[in-house]
Amino acid sequence: MNLNIKNTPKRLKKKEAILESALNIFAEHGLLNTRLEQITDALDLTDKSIYYYFSSKGDLFIEVILSLQERLNSLIKKIDAKECNHHEKIKLYTSHAMSIHGLTLLMKLPKSLSDFSKYDAIKSNEISQYKIWTQWFKKGQLEGSIIQGDAPEQRNFLFGSLFYLHEWHSIRDSESYSKIQPFIELMIDRMYSTNYNKTQ
Repeated sequence: MNLNIKNTPKRLKKKEAILESALNIFAEHGLLNTRLEQITDALDLTDKSIYYYFSSKGDLFIEVILSLQERLNSLIKKIDAKECNHHEKIKLYTSHAMSIHGLTLLMKLPKSLSDFSKYDAIKSNEISQYKIWTQWFKKGQLEGSIIQGDAPEQRNFLFGSLFYLHEWHSIRDSESYSKIQPFIELMIDRMYSTNYNKTQ
């Protein structure tokens, strides 16, 4: 990215448009199978214009990942502040997180990008989010809303299940997340809620 460019509202708006277009294209084709002209064509821009904002396709992909993580960070902060038990927080979080387009890109970060300066920021965000998720399971166990067990394992199992469901859903264009959300909530209840068997 050209650091000498003044970030005017117009340029910031164009940068956001590029990021949104890139998210859609990357989510559909992945990093390796995406060409920059696919992103710029969708916005009626020249290929060269993208280099005013991003130094390369890899740099653009990194920024897309960081934008996804920022959405998750904001969601985590919002859910964490709610006055409810941690079982409900986990369900609320998954309900909102599953609707974020391109979420599976977080699980497909090529190691070839590890040389980029902002790669460490991505890994730091990932670790921080994992810690908060783990704390939700631990606190849920202490308050009695979550069944006992190894909290990191519970977190990993749910994260993996949600990734699979998100990947499965992404190839079913006519489906709506609202249709599978009840199934996701039932899955979380059956796997983790201490009240599940009492209410059946």
